[in-house]
Amino acid sequence: MAKKEKKEKDDDSLETPKKGKKLLIIILIVAVLLLGTGGYFGAAFFLQLWPFEVKGPTPEEVAAKLAQEEAEEAAKTKDMYIKFDKPFVFNMASNSKRPHTGQVEIVLVVSGADNESAAKTHLTLLNSVFFQALAEQNYEELLKPSGRQRLKRVLLDMSRAKMSEVAKAPLIEQVLFTSFVVQ
Repeated sequence: MAKKEKKEKDDDSLETPKKGKKLLIIILIVAVLLLGTGGYFGAAFFLQLWPFEVKGPTPEEVAAKLAQEEAEEAAKTKDMYIKFDKPFVFNMASNSKRPHTGQVEIVLVVSGADNESAAKTHLTLLNSVFFQALAEQNYEELLKPSGRQRLKRVLLDMSRAKMSEVAKAPLIEQVLFTSFVVQ
């Protein structure tokens, strides 16, 4: 019997290390699975993969849409130039006995295509307003640069006032002279 007990003790000592190895292998497998799963979910979170992917537009789509909207807005506010068909030729008052005439080519600056079409619609009306203002000018004043600048301001103010009456908005941003001759 003593041999049997001794044999059973040897069998138990042999089985214990086998159970320890199995347990160690199971723990290692579970640890590898946990680390692998955690690693995937960590990478998926930062790379926006399957469970964490963003619903909706991508950043590239959003940037492209913003760029398109900015381009449309810039086109709406782009300065447009409206040139009159013929130069303005007018007579001027003078302190001398000699008659004087002037010839001016005017370009209007408006912001946006909508304002351009509205201003072109009323170009004949603006033509009349400009002739009225030009006919009131004095020859000696227009010889000076300050007189020409004053004339620009007068034309701008008169055109804005008339456009505000007709189109309910001033529309005209600036009045430019492309040619200015007085004799």
